[in-house]
Parts: sequence; C-alpha cells; structure tokens
Amino acid sequence: MDPEQRPIGWWVKRLDTLLDEAVDAVVEGEKLSRRHWQVLHSLAEGPVRDPALHAALQDFGSPGDLAVVVADLIGRGWVVSGHGGVTLTADGALAHDRVERAVGRIRRHVADGLSRQEYERTILVLNRMVENVERALGRR
Repeated sequence: MDPEQRPIGWWVKRLDTLLDEAVDAVVEGEKLSRRHWQVLHSLAEGPVRDPALHAALQDFGSPGDLAVVVADLIGRGWVVSGHGGVTLTADGALAHDRVERAVGRIRRHVADGLSRQEYERTILVLNRMVENVERALGRR
C-alpha cells in the first residue's frame, strides 16, 4: 500500500509500537520496563506527589501497574516514598542518567532527517489532533 494512503491512526500505532520496541531494547539492559523508565524520568526533576505521578502516567497503564513499578524501584534502592510523594535516591538518579543517555539516542534517531521546525510542527499537529478527538469524545 502506498504510504500516503495509510490513515493517521496506522502511522501513530506503528510509530508507538516501534518506540516501545526501541525503548524496551534500551531499558532491558537495566532489567527495566518502559514503565520503569517513565517513572524514573518523571522523578528526575524532583519529588513528585503520588496523585501527580498517577496523573502524569495515566495513559501508560493502570494505577496497579504503577504501584508495582514503584515498589520494584524502591526495592532496588532507586526510589524512596514518604509524605505522599516519591523521590529518586542518588543511585536512582545515576540509573536515570544512564538510561536517559540511551533513550536520548533513540530520540535523536526518531528525529533524524527532520529539521527542528518539522519536528516541532509535527508535535503541534499531533497535539491538535488529540485535542480534536478529545473534544469529539466530550472530554474537553
């Protein structure tokens, strides 16, 4: 099939599948899942309260999945939980930095051949499409 004949949904799903595969390949060396990476990266800026962490990651799995991942990260000594929030430890920050470098290489590959303006425009277009569908579903 001619690429121009494929609908946007096909491209979005295909890209998501490939991104999952690429990130999984990178994080499996640390015995992590993509969900682990999402939690580590969410905490890299500083402590996050539990509700904010759940809200930030709600599109990537159930709250039960998140609890299992956080418990695993606590068991590794990479995360501490207390006072309604979650924080990276020094070891967790080092692990985040290691994985971030590898994930950064994937991000660079994704944008290879695109100008900064093309990449930014793509993000804006996808954002608008999400808003349009959310509005059509009565979520906005």
